[in-house]
Amino acid sequence: MKRLAVAVFLLALALSGGALAGCGGDLSADAVAKVGDVEIAENVFNQRLEEFGAQYGYSEETTDPETWRLFKLDVLEYLVTYEMAAQKAGDYGVEVTDEDVQTEIDTIIESYYGGDEEAFNEDLASSDITLDQLKANYKESMLMQKVYEQVTAAVSEPTDEEIAAYYEQNKDDYYIEETRTARHILIAPDGEETNETTSTTGSNESSTTTTELTDADWADALATAEKVRDLLRAGGDWAQLAAEYSDDSGTADSGGELGVVEKGEMIQEFEDALFSLELNEISQPVKTAFGYHIIQVTTIDEARQETLEEVTEDIRSTLLSQKQKAAWTQWIAESKTELNVIYREDMQTTTTVPTESTDTTLSGKSTTTAGQTITTGADTTTTAKP
Repeated sequence: MKRLAVAVFLLALALSGGALAGCGGDLSADAVAKVGDVEIAENVFNQRLEEFGAQYGYSEETTDPETWRLFKLDVLEYLVTYEMAAQKAGDYGVEVTDEDVQTEIDTIIESYYGGDEEAFNEDLASSDITLDQLKANYKESMLMQKVYEQVTAAVSEPTDEEIAAYYEQNKDDYYIEETRTARHILIAPDGEETNETTSTTGSNESSTTTTELTDADWADALATAEKVRDLLRAGGDWAQLAAEYSDDSGTADSGGELGVVEKGEMIQEFEDALFSLELNEISQPVKTAFGYHIIQVTTIDEARQETLEEVTEDIRSTLLSQKQKAAWTQWIAESKTELNVIYREDMQTTTTVPTESTDTTLSGKSTTTAGQTITTGADTTTTAKP
């Protein structure tokens, strides 16, 4: 649950228990919620909303109204959950001292800044976070982590039967599609270099061509590609020929190596040719928008179904996480009832308790606050730099 830095609970984690408590009720005019005898003052809520918003890149001025409304509710649920954890920490014998927090800060400075406290402070300042804010957020998240560990301590490990049943129900998730390791040499019709790698993502699909290509340009490129193919078939060195002839600047100096390729990664003409080749076969020139490619497949990893034995530990981790999420969800719901959590009417959410396989997210985003990663679901994650 925890690596070097503090494991952090998140805004959406606080939503795991839903809003099962009451609204309205005995609240001061300047409070947004109440946990036991402790009210969450509106000015405190607004301050935390501003802090989290700055990290998410959300603000009332720039975010659409519905997303902003949901974001506000997420922040409040986080504060409610933290207050419940703080009030019940004593029941678990849990506390976080200033010395504990300082130890975490010292570890960060030593591990990520080589002991250079000045560099740490400069990074902190550039993040628009004060050291006191960082310490407060670490202390908060460390307490949440410790309470979570106590709440989920009794969760049992998945049984072999549960693991096997999960595998049968999710076999498709453990099917590995065929992959091929390949290399190529590109001959562009204009003879100019391009940094294209035939990727379908678009980030590498750029060409330096600035003039309209003629049939003669394409014919010349094909002739050169056929010449290169003949040289390769005669035993020519791929690395040498790629360096000499390839117009793909991204791979020319590395023997045209493309690494491991999955279906869907390359443009269609290239993919069709690549996945039709026999092992070590040298293709005919393959025409794409970038030019003619000479392709060779150097390794074929056939599609296969992973066995239960291969994925047992992965499934064990998944099921344990689901059980922990369910225990945490139940704890939140029960704690809200026990502590009589109430919300101001306009801050009441309509979230219901999810099943243990449901992850609550906020627009699918993750963020950081005070250098600590805030993600979704009941898991925690860590970072070290502010």
